[in-house]
Amino acid sequence: MHVPELLTVRQGPNDTRTPPSMYDDAAMIVSEVEKLADVGKDVIVVSHSYSGIPLTQAGGSLSKKKRRAKGKSGGLVGLGYITSMVPTLGESALQISAGFPAESQSQVTIDDQGWMTQANLTRAAETALNNLPLSEALVWVQKFSQHSAQSFADNATQLAYSDPQIPISYLLCENDLTIPPENQLLGIQKMEEVRGKPVKITRIPGDHGAMISEKDKVADWIVGLAGNSK
Repeated sequence: MHVPELLTVRQGPNDTRTPPSMYDDAAMIVSEVEKLADVGKDVIVVSHSYSGIPLTQAGGSLSKKKRRAKGKSGGLVGLGYITSMVPTLGESALQISAGFPAESQSQVTIDDQGWMTQANLTRAAETALNNLPLSEALVWVQKFSQHSAQSFADNATQLAYSDPQIPISYLLCENDLTIPPENQLLGIQKMEEVRGKPVKITRIPGDHGAMISEKDKVADWIVGLAGNSK
């Protein structure tokens, strides 16, 4: 398993970069997949939350079957979305999140450089890690990094899920208060309408930070994706 860092995540207060775009994240995903595919690896990419946007933007030309048709080895053999934003063409993270209930809306500030910060850590803990005791959830949210505001405004121009050759699975987190289940289902519906075939859905009683609060269930799901791709 390889976990690349999104470029749109700020690397601490000494990070003086102009906040990168969603397209920078997508280009990074393409590069990481191609590095593995070019040495013959079959690749599954898994997103969470915002990263469903750059994953959707990135994956369209990377399927193993498309690469094989060009005489190349390896490639994408699956996409996994963990309680993720799923865009349609021309849609951004801001537009998707505008459709969330008021109680799910994040309270953020944006500094002069264009980095977003959680403005209310208690609210963030209560909506992102509501499966944990508040005291424990607060320890985690205090570690949250700043994120590029620009990336949330960038519109998807490609849809990886439109390729019916790439199997897609979605881990639906039923206790998520950040991207509520009904909004997760709307994202799944978008994919199914475009693909003309169902997305494989697995449900767990996870909150938005299921990798922390339901880590064993998430790990089992990811391992299952790898097994199903063989």
